[in-house]
Amino acid sequence: MLKYSVLIADDDDSQRNVQKLVLGEVASMIEAELKIDETTNSVETRKFISENEYDLIILDNEFKDDLSQGHLPGIAILQLMRKSGPNRSSPTVFCSGDPYSTLGPMAERYGAVYYPKAKADLEELTKLYLKLLQK
Repeated sequence: MLKYSVLIADDDDSQRNVQKLVLGEVASMIEAELKIDETTNSVETRKFISENEYDLIILDNEFKDDLSQGHLPGIAILQLMRKSGPNRSSPTVFCSGDPYSTLGPMAERYGAVYYPKAKADLEELTKLYLKLLQK
């Protein structure tokens, strides 16, 4: 059985649950075992990304820890991740609900697939995650 490691970095419980639902479908389609780590703030996300290698990272932009020391938006985490550490080339889906028109091009410039949360089509996400995990 194939084994994959996935990080879901999002401060919204319902968003993480939707992602886990989609990933569960993908796992059953490819007969794989998924180890899913979840983070809910940027400081924790940076720690997990620097200490673990992932086959897929699903990254939000805005975390509700903006008053915490060391807080960074997801786009900055993506930039740092691409410069050093075990996830420089890990497939990443930048899944954000933020309305900034610059986020998509910035995420893509750093090698991520930009997927706006407002678009959230479960079948489309399933196909995307399937494609990224099978690379």
